[in-house]
Amino acid sequence: MIKNVSLITDKIKDFSLQNIAFIDKFVLNFQNKLFEDHCYLDIDFMIKDKEKQYIACFRFSHPNSIDFESGGIYHPLTIGIYDIGDRGWENKKYEVIDYEDDTLHFYCTDIEIISLREI
Repeated sequence: MIKNVSLITDKIKDFSLQNIAFIDKFVLNFQNKLFEDHCYLDIDFMIKDKEKQYIACFRFSHPNSIDFESGGIYHPLTIGIYDIGDRGWENKKYEVIDYEDDTLHFYCTDIEIISLREI
C-alpha cells in the first residue's frame, strides 16, 4: 500500500495511522518533465510515539478531487487511507480522508513516504 513505510516502522514499531496528530505542511506540486505531466501532493504529518515526535513527509501521486479545510496553522486530524483500486476508477487507487472532522478528502494513484525526521 504505502511505499517506503519502513522509514517509519523502523523507528516506530507499532506505527498506525492513529499516530498521526496533525498536518505540518501541505504542498501541491505540478511538474512537466519530458512532456509528461506529474502532480504530487506532499503532506508533512506530525507523528507522536510515546515521548518522541516525528515529521513524516507523505507523497501522494496524481491527487484529484482535493477537498481541504483548515482553520489555521495547527490542523489536527484523524486520517484514514483506503485502497479503492477494485472500483476500477481511472487515477483513483486510494481514498484519503479525515474521518473524524471531514476536513481532508482526496483520491490518488500512489502513496510514498519521502522522509522521516525526529523533532
